[in-house]
Amino acid sequence: MAIPRYQKIKQKILDEIEDKPVHTPIASERELAQICNVSRMTVRNAVNELVEEGVLYRNGNKGTFVADRSLMKKNTSKESLLNQEEGSFILIYLNIKEIPEIAEIFKVMPSTQILRVIRLNKKENRPVSVEEFFFIYDRVDQKCLNNLDKLLDVSPYIQNGKMTQKFYPVSIPVKYANLLNLKLETPVIMVESSIVNLDGEVQLLIHTYYNPKEGPIEIVS
Repeated sequence: MAIPRYQKIKQKILDEIEDKPVHTPIASERELAQICNVSRMTVRNAVNELVEEGVLYRNGNKGTFVADRSLMKKNTSKESLLNQEEGSFILIYLNIKEIPEIAEIFKVMPSTQILRVIRLNKKENRPVSVEEFFFIYDRVDQKCLNNLDKLLDVSPYIQNGKMTQKFYPVSIPVKYANLLNLKLETPVIMVESSIVNLDGEVQLLIHTYYNPKEGPIEIVS
């Protein structure tokens, strides 16, 4: 599968800001489009994805800047892919940022800091699904940030609450197509799992994008 052009622009930006300090401005969309000889829409798609991942941030009309990535972890090296056991997962990244649409589900202020963790689940070295975990950052035990197995263990939440699941037919997000070896705009099922405590407060939200090549969805509760 050919790499989308915007992904190449995204990688170029990542390479250029690798050693840049926090708050360093990047070139404007117009400048990047001219430098890379692509449309501004292509550049915008690349920048939007980097903003969503917490690599960059926008400051109104002042421009786009390098974000604080000290709280973002990545694990996409070839070695990490080869060292995974069957049925394990690969951490794609985690970051902490404002996500108003997710804050609304948690019924908190739009400015609330949300911890977002993305992982790729594999079975026999095949990509099975991509999961997005959302937590209220202030409610997370800080020790869990260095123990992802514990952080992403949903059993304590379910034991002390209730889980509701909704199924949505969607097109695979562009940023996950390559991870699941799918063509762009492939139809997939996204399962939204919401876990609430005994008081009815949302404690954890999970979005799971299932690879349709891996057969039917099996959910065990």
